Parts: sequence; structure tokens; C-alpha cells
Amino acid sequence: MTQTINLSTAHKIWSLLTSAERRRALVLLGLMFIGMVLETLGVGMVIPALGLLTHSDVVRNFPLLPSVIQTLGNPSQKTLIIGGMLLLVGVYLVKTLFLAFLSWWQTRFVYDAQAQLSQRLFTVYLHQPYTFHLQRNSAQLIRNVISEVSLFAGNGLMSGILLLSELLVLLGLCSLLFIVEPLGTVIVLSVLGPAAWVFYRLTRSNVARWGAARQYHEGLRIQHLQEGLGGAKDVKLLGREIEFLSKYDWHNVQSARMGQLQTTMQQLPRLWLEFLAVSGLAIMVISMLTQGRTLESVVPTLGMFAAAAFRLMPSVNRVLGSMQALRFVQPVIDSLYTEIKLVSPEVISTVSPRYVFQVALELSHITYSYPNAVQPALKDASLVIQSGESVGFIGTSGAGKSTLVDILLGLLTPDVGTVRIDGKDIQENLRNWQDQVGYVPQTIYLTDDTLRRNVAFGLPDEEIDETAVHRAIKAAQLEDFLANLPDGLETLVGERGVRLSGGQRQRIGIARALYHDPALLVLDEATSSLDTATEHDVMQAVRALQGTKTIIIIAHRLSTVAHCDRLYRLERGRGVEEGAPDNMSAS
Repeated sequence: MTQTINLSTAHKIWSLLTSAERRRALVLLGLMFIGMVLETLGVGMVIPALGLLTHSDVVRNFPLLPSVIQTLGNPSQKTLIIGGMLLLVGVYLVKTLFLAFLSWWQTRFVYDAQAQLSQRLFTVYLHQPYTFHLQRNSAQLIRNVISEVSLFAGNGLMSGILLLSELLVLLGLCSLLFIVEPLGTVIVLSVLGPAAWVFYRLTRSNVARWGAARQYHEGLRIQHLQEGLGGAKDVKLLGREIEFLSKYDWHNVQSARMGQLQTTMQQLPRLWLEFLAVSGLAIMVISMLTQGRTLESVVPTLGMFAAAAFRLMPSVNRVLGSMQALRFVQPVIDSLYTEIKLVSPEVISTVSPRYVFQVALELSHITYSYPNAVQPALKDASLVIQSGESVGFIGTSGAGKSTLVDILLGLLTPDVGTVRIDGKDIQENLRNWQDQVGYVPQTIYLTDDTLRRNVAFGLPDEEIDETAVHRAIKAAQLEDFLANLPDGLETLVGERGVRLSGGQRQRIGIARALYHDPALLVLDEATSSLDTATEHDVMQAVRALQGTKTIIIIAHRLSTVAHCDRLYRLERGRGVEEGAPDNMSAS
């Protein structure tokens, strides 16, 4: 495993926070300390309060209280009781209001951190190079951004905060108890402390294993869900509903089972510690009575211990629960820590000089191998495309056509060689180059949104250029189709464009590619899945653009690129033939 696994859990959690969140965490720590003081004060006031009810002289034995009583004019016991009760209520009111505020601050801090981390992780993924997405399963990325971040916030960050909070409370209460009743405190702690430690040691390995299993099953659960819904047409046609449901159900149940085991384990400390607390209290009573203490002197101390136990037991239970929760989400913390550290080489440049494609696009001695591939997809490929030309690439599947296009688009970086625009390497200002390219793939990705938003893909409404939308619609020859739509550009196309024909989807893809008026239009087997008549109509829209834009067309069939100025034939990653369409072989 990576070296990050050796780092402490606390360090990883701290590293997942932004600098602003770390400052807020320090403020939260200060508020938690104040909360600890109020918790301790609230419990500590029970002793003099009970002393007032049993024997007024007991109160005078506490430090500072005799001088306070004398300052007040030595009031009667009744007056002291009434005043003491009102003071007790006042302290608990302040404590209640402050702890309610502290709880609000804690939850807001956690959920703000969750939202920020989810956004940051999504940003990291979107800015990773194209090869990253070729190698990673999108179900795992979705799991990390949504469910893992949520689990980290709820079971990791919140548990860490609760652990610190309860440890502070325990420190304050134990200090108070030790001052008032040293022997009894030592006895109780000697029972509860080792018992809690033994329980954690015996269960931590199981909890960690359950956490790793949950993460594994959660990823596959999302994957099978995506596959079943994404391939709904094939699933229904082939009658594979039961098979997909079965695969989903297995991982769904296993993920839930791991959560159930962890939740059950969190409940056990309370039962175990309650038994030990009662046993410790009984031992303490016996110990004090055997020392010759009277019942009158024992009752206030017992009351104080009862009040402390009422607050102490939940704290100990939450400490154990928080530690178990942190063990359960350890795989999540490790995963997010590694993922958020991914650094993207893609930097949107606002400083590098911008340039416009005007003369020639040159690919010089390009060699590229996909990660873990045995043979290179492209080997020493070179070509020059003049501005305004229409160039077609043909070849069988696996010849390297799409790889060549991905390198040309800047999605892949060649192992050897360069791509130059008018003599400038596109890597010097990749964003500038990609802004000049319109790309139409074989399968158009359409969102379940309006036609307008699919043409101006990803832009918010206030940034959509209506003139550019209509220009792209006209260039893609979608005007007749648009005229027959009752809602026009506001028509919802359905998820992946399910309400449209194949030709309509491709035309929308062309309109999207033309929206920002690119200098270069690339069609990557954009018509290979269409019938001959529909392909003819789509290519007619493309031919209308010849002379106004540089056009690159990738195709299997020679007929698709017959109108191009020049053709390149690729085989096994090499260019084997170049010429005019009429001179190219039909094989």
C-alpha cells in the first residue's frame, strides 16, 4: 500500500480540510473546551446542592462557600436552599443554551466540510487527464464523490469531533470526581478504563474489516445499478432483469449487512459499561461504609457520583462509539486522502499567448501507447493538414484512427512527437487550442434537458449566446426539425436523447460542436451507426461547411469521406496510403 497509509488518521482528516475549515476547527475546539467547563460545573454544583438539602453545615466545608455565605449576611437555610436551587437552574440554563449552540456549530461545520470536499473531489476528477478516465470505473468515482464523502463527514469527521468533545468532558468530570472522592474515582476508573480499552482492542479489527468490505460492495452496487439502468433497452430486450437485479441485490445486501454489524457493535459498549458502572458504584458504597462514613455524609457524594455517572456513561459510550466509527471509515479516509492529493497537469492558462489556427496543423512523428498496452496504438505517424481542408481518415477497427484524433484534440499526450498549430506546440496553451475545436463522436451524450442547453452544453442560462445557438442550429440543418417542435428550443430531449431519432441526435451533436464557432471540426465515426439515408442527410450538413472550416472525418466506409479533399488510410497505427478520394483503393 502507499506511504499515506502510515500516516495517522487524525493527520489525514486534518489534511482533507481546507485552510479555512482548519481555522474553524480551532474555533470549534475552543468552544468545546468552554462546553467542558460548563459540563463540569453543572455536575460539580450537584454536591453543594444536595448538601443544602441534607445538612446546612455540609456546605460550609466547601472551599470559598463560607466566605460567600458570610458576605450574603449568613442567610437562613431556607434562603440558601432557594438561592442555591435558582443558581443551579441558572447554570444549567446557560449550559443548555451554550451546548445547543455548540451542537449547531458542530453539525454546520461537518456538513459544510462535506459539501466542500465533495465539490473539491469532483473538481479533481474533472481536471484529470483523459487517460485517468480511461483507466477508472465511473462507479467508483461516483461512490467517492457522493457516498464516501458523506460517510467520511458523518462517521469520520463528526466522530472525530465527538471523540475530542467527550474526551474533554471526561477529563473535566474525572478531575472533579478525583478532587471530591479520590478513592472512589480511582476505583471507578480502574474498572471502566481497562474495560473500555479491552472492548475496543477486541473489536477494532472486525470493525476495520467490515469498513473495507462495505466500501468494496458499495462500489459494485453503484456499478451494477449504472449498468442495469444504462442498458435498459438491452436488458429488457434480452430479458436480463433478474440477472442484473441478482448482481445488484448481492452487493446491496452485503453493504447493508456491514453497516448493520457496525451499528450493532456501537450499541454494545453501553450495555457492557452500564453493568460495570453499577458494579463500581456498589463497590464504592461498600468501600465508604467500611471506612466508617455515615449515611448522612455518604448521600451527597453518592448523589454527585450518580449525576456524574449519568453524564459520564454516555460520554464513555460515545468515546468508544466514535473510535469504532473511525475504524469503520478508515478505508474511506485512506481513499479520499489519496484521491484528493491527485494533481492535474491540466492548467487553464490565462497568461500564455492565444493564437488562432490559420495555416496548418502538423503531427510530427507521433508514437503513443495506452497504459499497460503491449503494442503502441500509433507508431511514428506524421501528417500535415492545411487550414480549410477536408481530410478523411479510414481504416479498420484498431487501426489507430480515434487515437490519432484524441492526440490531435489534446486529450492524449504522445509518448514521442509533437502536435503543432501554425508552428506552435498545442501543449503550450492547450485550453486555447481546444477552444478552437468542435468534436462530434459516434455516440452523442445528451443530458435530460432542453435542446438549447444541450447545444450550449454545460453553460448556465445567463451565459448562453442565443445568436450562437441559432447559428449552430442553422449550420447543422436542424431548422425544419425545430420548427415542428411545439416548445422549440425548450423541448426536453430525454436522458441520452431517447426521444429523438439517431439522425436528430447526431445533428444536435454537430450543432453543439459548432456552437462556439470552431476553426476545426472533427467527426469521429459520427455517422457509422446511422442508416444510409440518414447518414447522407447528416453529411450534407457537414459538406455545407466545407471551405469555411477545417474538417477531419474518421470513418470505416470510403463513401463517407468521398467528398474530402484528401484521405489517409491507417493500418496498425501507421499511415499506409494518402491521396485524393478517387485515387484511394476501396479495400
